[in-house]
Amino acid sequence: MRKYTPTFLAVILFSVFSLSLAQKLTFWHYWDGANGQVLQNLIDQYQEENPGITIEAVFVPGSELVSKLQTAIAGRQTPTMAISDLVAMPFLTSSGALVALDDYISESNVDMSDYFAGPLVYGLRDGKRYSLPVSASNLALFWNKAIFAEAGLDPDTPPETWEELVEMAQIIKEKTGKWGYELFTQGGEGTSWQWQVFLWNKGGDVLSGDLSSPAFNSEAGFEALQFWVDLIDEYEVSTVAPWGLFGRGEAAMVMDGSWMTQFFPMQVNFELGSAVFPYPEGGEIATNMGGEQIFIFNTDPETQQAAWNFIEWFSSTPVQVEWDRGTGFIPIKESVANDSTYIAWVKNARPLLLPFVESMPYANPRPPVTKYPQISDTLANYIVEALYGRMSPQEALNTAAQEAAPLLR
Repeated sequence: MRKYTPTFLAVILFSVFSLSLAQKLTFWHYWDGANGQVLQNLIDQYQEENPGITIEAVFVPGSELVSKLQTAIAGRQTPTMAISDLVAMPFLTSSGALVALDDYISESNVDMSDYFAGPLVYGLRDGKRYSLPVSASNLALFWNKAIFAEAGLDPDTPPETWEELVEMAQIIKEKTGKWGYELFTQGGEGTSWQWQVFLWNKGGDVLSGDLSSPAFNSEAGFEALQFWVDLIDEYEVSTVAPWGLFGRGEAAMVMDGSWMTQFFPMQVNFELGSAVFPYPEGGEIATNMGGEQIFIFNTDPETQQAAWNFIEWFSSTPVQVEWDRGTGFIPIKESVANDSTYIAWVKNARPLLLPFVESMPYANPRPPVTKYPQISDTLANYIVEALYGRMSPQEALNTAAQEAAPLLR
């Protein structure tokens, strides 16, 4: 009979214990370029801090991610965890393939009250939470300081209300011949996404509170769309044209996304300003938002726990500060938005980003329903009809509501 020394037995036991701790996780995402590198750097840091955990980050092009997830779910060959755009979350939460995170959250240090309210709308189904926000973007005002100065306006003072926007835009049109404000008039999600901000400014909403019926054909909706029509027809400061007037220096103001704080300075030859988007007198500050959510697929308990441990770490304020500084995403947590290191970085390295950060408490979610893309396209099509004068705002929105209602049944 072979005898084993205590040292040999200790080595065997340690090896078995180490194997039980070893976990290989797969993580599907669509962050490429610099954002992908920031993610990989953070994953490398996590692996160093957690020996035995290996996370394989798999890049999937954004245009393919949802379809690949659909195929993976159908074939039961899902990754351990993944991210997705907000709009796809209703499909994913209804798939039955995601792990409810409520128990993990309740036993962790994750403070749900620290998150901005808007992104938390996604990932909920039947009272359970299946995802957490990990990134955000939103919309605000950009203006061309050179055109403002040419028109005799203070180049450092943007409009704060719709009324000031019209006034300044009219002066600009009269003094320079340039368009005062560029509208997104090409239809599709771009038109719907931007117009929703004006709808929220007036106190309206896209769908009813229970998400069962269209609500955009309200008095607030009629007023918001009438304002767009008036910018073109009455005030003559906007036009129906392909997108890009602002970037070419042909329009003085535009609503655009937080990501453009990085790209506009490289694309234009004029000084830019950015500000929280104007709202009507007596109305509400509002913005729309994009972003991603992270979730775990059903697998064995040990793997799910290992995935959650990473998500909890990735969601922590210090890591989110590094993530947002590296990627330019907007904070999804108040503690990040108020972090002195992060704010110092914004003011010094990306000052155009500050109004977007300040807008996050006012970020409204697009409706978290499976058929949102179809509803958005329908809404946008009829907004364009009104802009061309082929329908009144009331007729356009009522018709859009009639066509969108069956999509919610």
